[in-house]
Amino acid sequence: MLGGIGGDPGRIDARRNVRAHRAAGRIAMLRAQLATVGTHRIVLSDENLLGGLRENLLLCRLYPTVTTRLDRVAAAIPGIDHVVLSIRSPDAWWTSAFACLMTRGFAAPDRATLDAVLRTRRSWRAVVTDVAAALPHARLTVWTHEDMATRADAAVHRLTGEVPQVRNVARLNASPDCATLQARLLDEGCVTRLPDVAGHYAPFSPDERASLRGRYDDDLAWLRDGADGLIEMETPATTSPAEGPFRDRRPRYGRDRRQEAMGATG
Repeated sequence: MLGGIGGDPGRIDARRNVRAHRAAGRIAMLRAQLATVGTHRIVLSDENLLGGLRENLLLCRLYPTVTTRLDRVAAAIPGIDHVVLSIRSPDAWWTSAFACLMTRGFAAPDRATLDAVLRTRRSWRAVVTDVAAALPHARLTVWTHEDMATRADAAVHRLTGEVPQVRNVARLNASPDCATLQARLLDEGCVTRLPDVAGHYAPFSPDERASLRGRYDDDLAWLRDGADGLIEMETPATTSPAEGPFRDRRPRYGRDRRQEAMGATG
């Protein structure tokens, strides 16, 4: 359905532009069909809309091309009215990304890669700012992975207003333990010894983890202070159960959206 919309935005490919145009047509037809049967909202959940892990690894930065990528998404799916971004402490995020890529045939990060990650100034604050710039008319909510990762039912409820009917679903994409990653590398002829803490892959030293977490604390403080007007934090007394920990920057739409057919802004 989204063929041609993703991919490296810096790569010029006329064929991909044609596929993106056709994808926009398919999406428009699907939305029209769903509107006729009373569907009033579509939720699209895909971390690759921000960029791929390989790109993050090669550039040692968090989603450096997110603005251009979301520009393409917005062109193919007009009327996006709400964006929810889940962020995670960078020490844990990079560790998870490294582990995931190792399961796809990549080698473990070397010292130069780790140093580049530690030196980069791009944090979640920059990602949030880029997302807001790419979709200026959409409400923006920011969640933390630490709060929501184990609460998929709460996430679904906050996104849709509906309580999930299925509970205890399988956990997907969990990082393998260090022994499993080590065996995978050995199978591919890589003899690099992976560092671990209590059986879990741990590429960063305690001081490096503390430094990365300090940056995350700065990002969270920025969000709580209003994120330069992009979003505002709800106070405990006014937090709506349908909102994340950080309030959207646009006022909520009418509550009774079930009575509306899903049009271009659905």
